[in-house]
Amino acid sequence: MGKRFRGRGRGRKHGPPSKRRKSDQLHLSAKQKKHFKAYGDFHPSESSDTVKNYTRVEDNAETHNEEDSSSSDSEDETPVQQLLKAIGVGSNTAGEVSEDDDSKEDDSEEEEDKESDLDSEEEEDFEGDVHDKDGEDLDGSDHNEEGAGIITGSDMEGDTGEASHGEENDDDENELTAEASEEDCEDDDEEHILKEDDPFTVHFEQDLPETLEKKLSATTVWSKKDTKLKFVGDSTLMWKDLACVPQKKLGQKDLKTAGVKHKLVDQVAATNIKEGKVDVISHGEIMTPLQFGLFGIMNNYQDLFYPRQSHSNLEEIRLTYCLHAVNHVLKTRSRVVAHNAKIKARRGTAFDANSSQEFRDQGFTRPKVLIVVPLRNSAYRIVSVITSLLAASEQGLVSNRKRFKTEYGDEGHDEDKKGLKPEDFDALFKGNTDEHFRIGISISKKSLKLYSPFYMADIIIASPLGLRTVIGAQGDKERDYDFLSSIDLLILDQADVFLMQNWDHVLHMFDHLHLQPRESHGVDFARVRLWSLNGWSKHYRQTLIFSSVMVPELMSVYNKHCHNFAGKVQVHRKSTHGSVCRIVVQLPQMFHRIQCSSITSLADARFEFFVKEVLPQHKQKDMKQTLIYIPSYFDFVRMRNYFKKEEISFVHINEYATSKGIRRARIDFNKRKAQFMLYTERVHFYRRFKLRGPKHLIFYELPQYGHFYSELCNMLEDPRRRSLATDTLTCVVIYSKYDAQKLCEVVGTKRVKHMLASDRDVYMLVSGDISEG
Repeated sequence: MGKRFRGRGRGRKHGPPSKRRKSDQLHLSAKQKKHFKAYGDFHPSESSDTVKNYTRVEDNAETHNEEDSSSSDSEDETPVQQLLKAIGVGSNTAGEVSEDDDSKEDDSEEEEDKESDLDSEEEEDFEGDVHDKDGEDLDGSDHNEEGAGIITGSDMEGDTGEASHGEENDDDENELTAEASEEDCEDDDEEHILKEDDPFTVHFEQDLPETLEKKLSATTVWSKKDTKLKFVGDSTLMWKDLACVPQKKLGQKDLKTAGVKHKLVDQVAATNIKEGKVDVISHGEIMTPLQFGLFGIMNNYQDLFYPRQSHSNLEEIRLTYCLHAVNHVLKTRSRVVAHNAKIKARRGTAFDANSSQEFRDQGFTRPKVLIVVPLRNSAYRIVSVITSLLAASEQGLVSNRKRFKTEYGDEGHDEDKKGLKPEDFDALFKGNTDEHFRIGISISKKSLKLYSPFYMADIIIASPLGLRTVIGAQGDKERDYDFLSSIDLLILDQADVFLMQNWDHVLHMFDHLHLQPRESHGVDFARVRLWSLNGWSKHYRQTLIFSSVMVPELMSVYNKHCHNFAGKVQVHRKSTHGSVCRIVVQLPQMFHRIQCSSITSLADARFEFFVKEVLPQHKQKDMKQTLIYIPSYFDFVRMRNYFKKEEISFVHINEYATSKGIRRARIDFNKRKAQFMLYTERVHFYRRFKLRGPKHLIFYELPQYGHFYSELCNMLEDPRRRSLATDTLTCVVIYSKYDAQKLCEVVGTKRVKHMLASDRDVYMLVSGDISEG
């Protein structure tokens, strides 16, 4: 206990830290409780109406409302004022920030509360990992809420208003025992020492000259080079001609010499076998060739766009970026620990006055990694991989594990899935498919704390919808985006699925990255990195985008929102023969190219061409049972209104239709009661129907996924229906020069160049005449 006693600085009472920590827990500020209420995860039993209306879970406890109103004027100074004061005054800022909380703690010095095992672990594990300023103790990583102390899992659940989860911490968790704490505190080799050539040090501890601000912000100064990266494939390297940036080498194979924590390296092979189901030991390696190639790019802190993701390599990619994310968090923590030790050693010496100003190792807020995934089952797999890498599961060092399994696990979520589905569908929608979630994770060596408040978390895993409900919109009373101000690593996994949800949520998230915080959140401005104070965080952020397709929306994000001064890597799609090679029906396919001056006028040009050229031919009596495939919901609404206005016989199936309406539409179309069926891409993505009855197929626009084209074409021949000699099957496709990527996935790499560059506007392909050669 001797090592726990520390001076409390000016204006604070001296006493044992255990009582001080209890007092900190009992006197959480109203702002913190409001934060817990806003960031509490959603109960899986929420109604679908709540998710559709983008409403957050409200805490109905009256005590929270009273405390919120009583502390609305707790801070008079803006973050800008505090920043100026920090630059001029130095280390006096921290004492001023926590002055109000100190006065509240004095009256409750003798109050006692039951200490959890997590508190014991925190006192031991983070003894050296604290921010010291005027002798004041703060949390062991980057930041802590003002006067918050240590927050246990049970405290957090109570403040979110989810009382039903208060008893879900099982015995095998035990919140980090004292024995495990001692083992967790044992430092491995070079735990707090980062070499000068370490990629983390090279990237984040390099202050770029201010004269380069305009050059960094410009989007036209990128130099490009096409190359073939080992294990990764054909790629385009992009960098900015900055003399101060060292040359990077890709594809380092030895993880330990590449700066990865040794304890993580020791767990990679076991995690690959357990979580990724990849047998790498038989080949004498701990990672697959693809993982080595991708990690070489990630470890250099370069941006990456990898559009070759599939359900077969999904787990390989997931383990690779989880290893990089955990390694980054541990390095950040190690740097803070080393600097805290130096500040502590200088206390009372001539260097004490300005010692903290020499160490710039933090951002405005604590969260450093943001992982955006579409479904809860992906978040569940990510946490499992991180747990295995930290070897936390063997020692039970995972808090709130039982609650996490209940809310994110697979149990009871596969019972309603009926029918035989493709492999990619089963891989994506296996388990919990809820699209509304967010969870904070704090990491300390071999322990994992789930459901940490965002401002006490190192990693945030969320869906675009989950982030949108927190960020809010302009004019909302309750909105917060300060936790996005210091993100060092942004990962977009399965990014193609975001296009099937709501792409505006992703763009909204990018608009709120690295903005100036509206509140200080207990930050020590004297230790904030200079490039973060200058507003250059976007030039240091690493962005990793993984997708199974390459579409203009993802390319726009890669070009407009990736400003990493270390450069970026874009991997090319593999050459393909197109999905037309997988069509088993003898089907003539007419491809019509439409002309338009700009992409903004493309929607009107396509609709006009459809109404004047395509629709009149399919109104004839011998062209009944025509299926019209429409990717965009806005185009679907426009088409539906036109069909109603012209009194054309049709039925429709879209993502918002009820099960009863879908069943009735399918029956009417199969029995020829309706001549047309309007069918949206999203309903096919989420339901993957096998429709009966269509004889003619119109692609109003090319599908996002190339294999959807062959799936729909193969529906034209129903084995349960006797084909008549007079039956003719047709397929019409409308495309433009802006659909090059989608067209490539359908007709193949070789044909797409000719179809886009030729003077002809109509092409016909017959599936029986197309060979895979």
